[in-house]
Amino acid sequence: MQNQASGSDYDVILVGAGLGGLTAGALLAKVGKRVLVVEQGEYPGGFIREFRYGPYKINPAIHSIFGCNPGGQLGQGIIDAVLEHLGVRDQCQFIAVDPFYRAKFPDFQMDIPLGRDAFLDAYLSHFPGDAEGLRGLVDLCSVMFKEAMQFPALPRWQDWLLMPFRSPKIFRYGTSTLASVLDRYLSDSRLKSVYAVCYPYLALPPSRLSFFIWSIMMAGYIEQGAFYCQGGFQNLAGAFADGLIKHGGELLLEMPVNKIRVTGGSVQGIILGNGQEIDAPVVISNIDARKAFQELLEANEVPTSYLRRIRELEPSASVLGLFLATDLDVHALGIPKVTLPSSWDLEDTYKSALHGNPKLAAVHVPTVIDESLAPAGEHLVIIQSFVPAETERLSPSAGAAYAEGLLDLAEQVLPDLRKHITFMVGASDEEQQKYPLQRIGPIYGWANSVGQAGPRRLPYKTPVSGLYLAGHWTQPGSGVWTVVLSGVNAARYVIGKDMSQAIWSLDL
Repeated sequence: MQNQASGSDYDVILVGAGLGGLTAGALLAKVGKRVLVVEQGEYPGGFIREFRYGPYKINPAIHSIFGCNPGGQLGQGIIDAVLEHLGVRDQCQFIAVDPFYRAKFPDFQMDIPLGRDAFLDAYLSHFPGDAEGLRGLVDLCSVMFKEAMQFPALPRWQDWLLMPFRSPKIFRYGTSTLASVLDRYLSDSRLKSVYAVCYPYLALPPSRLSFFIWSIMMAGYIEQGAFYCQGGFQNLAGAFADGLIKHGGELLLEMPVNKIRVTGGSVQGIILGNGQEIDAPVVISNIDARKAFQELLEANEVPTSYLRRIRELEPSASVLGLFLATDLDVHALGIPKVTLPSSWDLEDTYKSALHGNPKLAAVHVPTVIDESLAPAGEHLVIIQSFVPAETERLSPSAGAAYAEGLLDLAEQVLPDLRKHITFMVGASDEEQQKYPLQRIGPIYGWANSVGQAGPRRLPYKTPVSGLYLAGHWTQPGSGVWTVVLSGVNAARYVIGKDMSQAIWSLDL
């Protein structure tokens, strides 16, 4: 890692060192491309990077991932496979998280284990009347995951024509919402809410959330397992960065990109924040697509129809929360994640949060898994809910009410938390807010709605020749597993691989 580029021309430049960009850059370096990754932040990783406050290591955006398994029902996990391919698999130690999370309603709670049989047994012990439907729903998610892995990265017209035969479940349910599929498979309204209670992982309520995206997430976790990265997810970002450097790529940190240079409709390179021009015939953007096309490019360099599409796409919600440490003995909690809806109406919990009244909170206590993240005798607690995508800051009164609402929910599982706070991010003698809120977002790039799922997201290849996308602003979607897959396919595009082949391939 460095703070100055060693040369003035490269084969490929990547703007942004999120996991999508690091994946693409490392894979391209491995096949002999001269690669430069430019990151404006102090560390690589994008949304998986951690923030250090003295002895506290806080990752505000990522709390578990799947795809780390060496084998299993759905095959080797993508993250495991890419790290192995780059020769850096031994740099990450993954800790299994099982049970996955706890769903705590006002009058009901349940721990959610992983593995198909354990998952079903847990649900059916409470909801035996929907046994057939629940088994069918779990199997449907698994089949859709497998079909998605075989679907072309760039479908041709004949692939769409044959879709009812090759990918029948995606053909049938690919444009369905989670709510509509739950209505088809389940009859018990409380079971529907318990099953869908982790909708915050995709930041849309069941009535709007793409079932296709949901099925990938649920099958991934149930079949491949949930994992935490020992020492924090910054270690995962570091492994991908080391994979880049190991194969001759360069990582330039603390350097913004001011412009993507285009001449005659083709990429020529970039201009760095210090004014240096660096040439490259290929640029992969791993940053907010809105910034890339509306700030780093001139309007006359991008087709009007493409700019219109970007303006019309809906960004995901942002996350607003409290990051703190406590001296409470949280081991009594027995689980690192709890989702706390204040009612059985999940639609209402989402809408209320967006309007400043958090009726749902996700409480994460990563030190239950990894005590190295905080000093001995203390635990990290992250309490989060949603606000609209572009919310920058709430008024002092609204912010105070929001924070108190989050703490009210958190104290259902961590009694007297307010009295046992030893550290809080953003707190200072000058801080007017007693409990300062921290915002991250838009947390998933584009919203995970039906109209923006999978191939309906922006394609990897843009209308500007030589400019490609990676990360959660492009296909196939959001989440760590998915952005790594986006980086794989951006690399395949640049290398010139046949993109009509299956979306998941490391045949580079």
